[in-house]
Amino acid sequence: MKTLADFIVSGRFQAILVASASGILAFLMPPWSTLLVYLGAASIALVTLRMGLLQGLQLLAIATALTGLFYQLAGVPAAATAITLLMMWSPCWIASGVLRGSTSMALAMTSGAGVGVIALALIYGFFGDPAPWWFEQLQLLEAALEQSGLLAQDTAAESLMRELSRLMTGVVLASLVLSALCSVLLGRWWQAMQVNPGGLRTEFNKLRFGQVTGLLTLGVMIFAQFAAGSVRDMAVQAVMIMLVPYLFAGLGVVHGVVAGAGRGRGWLIAVYIVLAIVPQATLLLAGGGLLDTWIDFRRRFGGGDTKPVE
Repeated sequence: MKTLADFIVSGRFQAILVASASGILAFLMPPWSTLLVYLGAASIALVTLRMGLLQGLQLLAIATALTGLFYQLAGVPAAATAITLLMMWSPCWIASGVLRGSTSMALAMTSGAGVGVIALALIYGFFGDPAPWWFEQLQLLEAALEQSGLLAQDTAAESLMRELSRLMTGVVLASLVLSALCSVLLGRWWQAMQVNPGGLRTEFNKLRFGQVTGLLTLGVMIFAQFAAGSVRDMAVQAVMIMLVPYLFAGLGVVHGVVAGAGRGRGWLIAVYIVLAIVPQATLLLAGGGLLDTWIDFRRRFGGGDTKPVE
């Protein structure tokens, strides 16, 4: 991986080659789309962290344009491809820029979630409640699956689709924020390998958010419980986005406690196996990351010392 990181920062052409190839192949190789998107975003993150916001923005713009041009020549609308890439890569570039300027992983992750919440507000502000549109898309998907014989008719499906459609925008945006923050971590890891080996491990083990951020998250959660209609739906989806950084904080707690207590890597492997088998455990992990704002599990159970970032 260090060889790839060194190649990316060795020149503008090399960085453009990696990011553009990742964007192009992500649409050509669906089984590997997620990893390729992460690779492209991480290359933008690395360039931003090492060379600055402007260089990262130039790479983002050129790679997006070249990917769009490739698909336009292949007969695929360039606009749709470019917008998709911008939605996935822009939050990563912003968070990387914040990380470069502040050297705070917590602040960078907060900014990434903030981009997602702002996007949610803009969608509701310009287009209104997106739930009806999502319901139509889910109905089309259901009809296609029924026609292909992959899904049996179910009278309860409509009710389920209506409930799901109310949250789909938040699910998509939370997924984009999660992807962006994973790419930032990958880019930070590459940077650490080049200039500060082992630095990311120390930084991640101490990841913790401040009380202002925690109280804001709790406030939106409480508001969502008392609101109604589309306002409640929007608040619930905002909470989904705001909890994404706390998922990483929860993982940081686990890593920090294990390292501070001198435990072996087997404990970490067990945690990741549980997360893979029981996806609902991510909510517990995010909740632990939020509680760590006030409890500081690492200091209490791992012998570590962390300083939160507001």
